[in-house]
Amino acid sequence: MKKYSQFPALFGLFFLVILFLPDIAHALPKGGETPEGTLGAVIVNTIKSSNNIPGLLTGLSYLAGILFGAWGIFKLREHVEAPQQVPIWDPVKRFFAGGAFLSLPMLIEAVQDTVAEGLDPVSTSKFSTGGVSGGGLDAMMVSLMTNLWAPMHYLIVSFSYLAGIILVMIGISRFLKSEQEGARGPTGIGTIMTFLVAGALFSMDKMVAAISKSLFDSTQIKVTADLVYKEGLNGTEPHIEAVISAVVAFVMLLGWISIVRGFFIIRGVSEGNSQASIMAGMTHLLGGGLAVNLGPVINAVQETLGIDKYGITFG
Repeated sequence: MKKYSQFPALFGLFFLVILFLPDIAHALPKGGETPEGTLGAVIVNTIKSSNNIPGLLTGLSYLAGILFGAWGIFKLREHVEAPQQVPIWDPVKRFFAGGAFLSLPMLIEAVQDTVAEGLDPVSTSKFSTGGVSGGGLDAMMVSLMTNLWAPMHYLIVSFSYLAGIILVMIGISRFLKSEQEGARGPTGIGTIMTFLVAGALFSMDKMVAAISKSLFDSTQIKVTADLVYKEGLNGTEPHIEAVISAVVAFVMLLGWISIVRGFFIIRGVSEGNSQASIMAGMTHLLGGGLAVNLGPVINAVQETLGIDKYGITFG
């Protein structure tokens, strides 16, 4: 037990490291201004309360790096004393994993740049409220989406960022496994996809923009509805357009969630999960991309059918 007596000192060093943690929480969205007491305010407060989680995960990563480094030293000593029983790769793998854990913020930046370097973020046109007022169903629907749209978007991006950090830590821990682990080994396809999916989750805005660019040659999502054929509506068209835009915004949120789910499914396929399939993952990505761009999809269908002068246009 003597050779493990240094661990209390390592825990003390960990708490010193915590005092000087680099702040990577700035990568999480802070949320927008929403009225107090609403569902949007609850979501924004949840996001703000989670801003320190990346720092906590970084601290745990530093602790793991220190422990793996110490473990590697002990393994190196055991290799020198009994090279036939302890191969040289045992301490080398622990040194490598420990260094990666100690460099977590830089590794996060590296995987993010690997996947999304040079890509433009997505932009969204603001949906029209149409001047709705009163207690009608149209006013309630528009008020709901006005209150939830930005906070839900921030929540999805924040969840993706935290999930990306955890995936990077899982990928680092697999450096200790052997090649017999197959897809989950150090160089297995599951480990590689774990880092790539983490990079995609760190850059969800850019991933959605890339899917939109691939489908509609534009990184701007259009949600502002405009009724082309207005005869006989008697001045109610602004209310109808606002409701349509609110519905489109709701479907967009479902599209974002579907895209995040698609990345997790693709990673599950690479891990050898028999319940996941690459077609299911691609369907989530493609379906999510179409849902996020529901306005352009409607424009394209109307243009194809030749009814663009009698329907709804989105800009």
